Amino acid sequence: MEKEEQLELFREYLIEDEKSDNTIDNYIFSANLYISMYGELSKKNMIEYKKYVVSKYSPKTAANRCIAMNKFCDFKGMPECKVKSVKIHKSTTVENVITKEQCQIMLEGLKADGNEKGYWMIMFLSRTGARVSELIMMDKKCLAKGVCEIWTKGKIRKILIPDWLIEESRSYFEGVDGDYLFPSRYGGKMSTRGVATNINRWAKKYGIPEEVAHPHSFRHLFAIEFLKNNNNIALLSDLLGHESVDTTSIYLRLSANEQKRQFNDAVKKKKKNG
Repeated sequence: MEKEEQLELFREYLIEDEKSDNTIDNYIFSANLYISMYGELSKKNMIEYKKYVVSKYSPKTAANRCIAMNKFCDFKGMPECKVKSVKIHKSTTVENVITKEQCQIMLEGLKADGNEKGYWMIMFLSRTGARVSELIMMDKKCLAKGVCEIWTKGKIRKILIPDWLIEESRSYFEGVDGDYLFPSRYGGKMSTRGVATNINRWAKKYGIPEEVAHPHSFRHLFAIEFLKNNNNIALLSDLLGHESVDTTSIYLRLSANEQKRQFNDAVKKKKKNG
């Protein structure tokens, strides 16, 4: 069977399994990479593939590549070819998060430049806690209801939108053609890569550090600022769409730099007598 035919059948398999569009794209990418490199599906090749992705990608990405290919093994009816999952060290701190002040600098820069679309994209990311994959799916019905309901990961994800944000953005969205809040230049759905590229470009323009210039950074900022105003961790977990409060609790912890600063303050060198 030709590679293109296998990938198309795999896509149909994933659609029937009710995987999200983003997950399907990532799984297809992984399968395409495997087939291009090894061709035949076998346990030996799967082990070699695992070694390759572990050496090439970050632990999280390598793990996702293996998960995708294990799903491909199920699709092919060859579960015996599956490989063990890649172990990922669970972070105990949140790093590379844009600060409230940096976010404000970006917003003010976008507004001064007349970039209304960019301004409201950042506002919605930082004030709703939406993932970028969810942001690009938001439509005008969300504004009417005050909540955006998105089918993702086999369930309905509800993203609340603050009343004041709806009111302040109303005149802008009335002038946007189509159903999506943030359509592509062609009127369809934007890509997550497109959003990320724009954010990186804006960060460079307004002097924001590159390491915090990514869409998920604004989701982290939302969580951190929420807990400053409301310490209801269970509510925040629901708002972020986490399956467990344990996942959300990371926002209660200090960053690595802050941990080190407080550690040094607490464990000071004793002064010599005299």
